[in-house]
Amino acid sequence: MGLPPAPGLNSSDPQGTLFRMRPAFKTSALLPSALLALLAALVLTLSAAADPAFAPRLLQPKTAAEAWNILRLATDNIHTLLGENRLGEVAVQASLCGPALRAFPGLAQEPDLKLETRLGRALASLNALTTAAQQGNRDGAQSALESIRRALREMEVHFDPKAPRADIFLCPMHADCLADNPKTPCAKCGMDMLKRRIPASFIYTKPGEPTVRMTLEASGPVEAGKPVAVTVRLRTGGTGEKPVTQDDLMVMHTEPIHLLIEEPGLGDYHHEHPVPTAVPGEYTFTFTPSKTAPYRVWADLVPFATGIQELPFADLPGAGTGTPVGPEPDRFLSQTDGYRFELSFPSSPPLPTRAGQTRPMTLTVRDAQGTPVTALEPVMNAFCHLVGFYDDYRTVLHLHPTGGDVLNPELRGGPALGFQLYAPKPGFVRLYAQVRVGGRMLFAPFNLNVVP
Repeated sequence: MGLPPAPGLNSSDPQGTLFRMRPAFKTSALLPSALLALLAALVLTLSAAADPAFAPRLLQPKTAAEAWNILRLATDNIHTLLGENRLGEVAVQASLCGPALRAFPGLAQEPDLKLETRLGRALASLNALTTAAQQGNRDGAQSALESIRRALREMEVHFDPKAPRADIFLCPMHADCLADNPKTPCAKCGMDMLKRRIPASFIYTKPGEPTVRMTLEASGPVEAGKPVAVTVRLRTGGTGEKPVTQDDLMVMHTEPIHLLIEEPGLGDYHHEHPVPTAVPGEYTFTFTPSKTAPYRVWADLVPFATGIQELPFADLPGAGTGTPVGPEPDRFLSQTDGYRFELSFPSSPPLPTRAGQTRPMTLTVRDAQGTPVTALEPVMNAFCHLVGFYDDYRTVLHLHPTGGDVLNPELRGGPALGFQLYAPKPGFVRLYAQVRVGGRMLFAPFNLNVVP
């Protein structure tokens, strides 16, 4: 769904309030002019990167434990991204490191010239890391990351020994309520704290292994044009199984549960939100299929217990067998209910979409006369949702436009929306754009072939 927290967040954002991040460094009496110049250069480098939404405390750590926790998680994420050759996403993680390092002089137990020197090396290496990643220099970025980690190890002596390895716990409902003790309840709502996680990618993070098990019960076999009522039951897996209620799930894009529904031919996508019944862990919804076939239902959800997106799925039996999708050519133009949708890419003609590579993509919406549409209405806090189904009938993508959530329902978007597409594996993908215009929900299908 996208943690996403964030531009196109495909992963969850357990930190609550979102805002558009712009790194901003302040001066310190401990920092000489040369180091301030380096900080300024770092700001310019990072400001050109992607623009995800972050909780304020990620960019404004108030304790040494918070700053060290951000640095440990972000550098681990950079290591992961370099290992996956996702260099274009490194700058986002680096932008988290800058404010944490900047906070060091005011948080250290004994700030001195040695700390200043080590901090300068760390910041210089951070700048080198970002530059190398933007230039596609993987070896250079890896070398810079090792230099950052060496400088961090040297700076540990200036802090309480517990700070560099501290975990930070947060309230999933209040972004400003943090603690370094998991038993500390939220000061605002009393909710239990969760361990802070920072997703390695704000574009695509592989869903976690489901801890939630889903079963379905339908009012009858699925038939084209005939409404079918479905009961959904969610329970935790393994020993100690128990019902999963809405209170166990984070609200992501206005809903705790998004049901993504599709048939084997990938030709009839539905997006539903089930309603809880009086029975804990039980929910209901009704939809009208256009195919006589079995349908698969994915539950896109984020349990509070893990803070990680999960996609458990189950099948509804159909009156017919359904036909799996076959090979189809790319299709980047789609017409639906009098509107024209087009996917475009920076290169012309479009280069192939490759597995494991991040690719900028733009969706443009026009009416039947070709006039650009500027009246796209927010749908679940976004002007568009892009959902893709692979031909393996298991792998699902869920993307949102770059720039963070749309929290004002009066805002309107269009005609062009930017996305960052990451395809995790080769294969054929049926991609659906979901938008709302004039109160009408529109679904526009596209074909995308992902090559190795």
